[in-house]
Amino acid sequence: MLPLAFVVATAVSAQSAPCAATPPSATAACTKSSATTASAPGAVRADFAALVADVDAARRALQERITPSIVTINTYIRVPEGVAFEGRWQVADESPFAGYAREKVASGILLDDKGTILCCRDPLTLEGDVLAEVYEIDTPTGARFECELIASEPTINLGILRVKLAEGQTLGDLVPATIGKSETVQLGDTVFAAADPFGSSRTFAQGTVMALPTASCYQADLTGSFIHSSMAIAPGAIGGALVNAKGEVVGILVPPPAANGATRPDPSPYVTYALQIDTALGVGQALIEKRSNHSPWVGFSVLSQTELKTRLRDDAKFNAMQKPELGIYIDDLYDPSPASKAGIRRGDFIVDINGRKIASVVDFQQSLYYFSGATVPVRYFRDGKELQAMLTIEKRPTEANRP
Repeated sequence: MLPLAFVVATAVSAQSAPCAATPPSATAACTKSSATTASAPGAVRADFAALVADVDAARRALQERITPSIVTINTYIRVPEGVAFEGRWQVADESPFAGYAREKVASGILLDDKGTILCCRDPLTLEGDVLAEVYEIDTPTGARFECELIASEPTINLGILRVKLAEGQTLGDLVPATIGKSETVQLGDTVFAAADPFGSSRTFAQGTVMALPTASCYQADLTGSFIHSSMAIAPGAIGGALVNAKGEVVGILVPPPAANGATRPDPSPYVTYALQIDTALGVGQALIEKRSNHSPWVGFSVLSQTELKTRLRDDAKFNAMQKPELGIYIDDLYDPSPASKAGIRRGDFIVDINGRKIASVVDFQQSLYYFSGATVPVRYFRDGKELQAMLTIEKRPTEANRP
C-alpha cells in the first residue's frame, strides 16, 4: 500500500509534466493535446480521484481485517459499601460487577482462540501500582467477557490477560491477530496504529517508521528497543497493535518510557512507540509459564552477534574478534549488580544459563523469567576461553531504570 503523500505527489507530477519525454519535433502536437486534455482550473482529474479511491479502499480493507483482533480492556476498582458512585453516568459507566466501578480503559490484541490478550501493564494497575482484581474486555461488536490476569512485566509495560470462557462458550466474532516479524520493519515503512479505546471511538492512524530499535535488549536502554512511528494516538489506544501494510502485527503500542514505571506519561503527539512483537511474545511466553508480575535482572544488557556486527560497522574488526559460535555479547554493565559481583564484564559473551543455550536476545530474556529468584550457573566466553560463574537472578531495582 502506498502512503497517501506519495499518491498525491505521483498524481501531481503526472498531471504537471505530460510532455517530459516528448521529442522537439512533436512539441506543437503535445502542446495541443495537453490543452485539449487539461482540466479546468480547480477541477480534479479523474485518474487522480480514482487513484486516491483505490488507496482508501485498500486502507478500509486493512482496517476491517485487523479490527476483529483488537479489544477494549476495562479495569475495575472496588467501591466500598456505602460510597456513592459520584461523577459517573448511570448507563455509560454502568458496571456489570457489583461493588466495582470502571477505573481505567485501554486496548489489547487477541493472540489465540483460548482468549489470550496481549496488552500493557499500566492500565491493569490501580493507585500505588497495585494490580486490580477485576478485568473485562469489550469486543468491536459489543460483546463483553470477564478476564483473569495471567502475568505482567513492569519494565517493558507488558500484560497478559485471558478471557474466562464458560464451557461451550466461544469468543464470537473475535479473530486472533496475524503476527508478523519485527525484523521486516524498515525505516520509512508505512505502518498503522490499530486500537479500540472505550466507547464509540476507534483508533486507526497511518504513520511512517521514523526510527528502528538500536537493540532488542531493553535492560539498559528502553527507548532504544522501541519502533518509533510518526502518528499520534489517544491514551486509550495503549496496548493496541502496530500493523504493517499486510495487516500483520509487528509491535504493541506503548506509552513513552519513564524511569518510574508507576508514573508513565501519556502518548506523545508527535511520535508513537511500539515494543517489537518478537520481544513481546518471547517475554510473554515466559510470563505465562511463570505467572510472574515483576522484572527479573542480572545487571547487564546484551546484543546479538548480528546487532554487534551492525554496531561495529567494521566487518573486519568483527571477524577478528574472539567469539563463540553461539552466544550474545554483553555491551553494558550496571554496578553494583549480580553480574558485577560475579566477575562478569563488558565484552564477555553469554553462552549458557543453567543449562539453557543462549543463541538470541529472546533466549536471554526468557531465561531471566524461567530462573527468576534462583542462583544458577552461567557459562560465558572471554579471551578465547569458556568460564563459569554462579549468578543470582534478582528483582530489578527501580534505580536501574533508564528511559
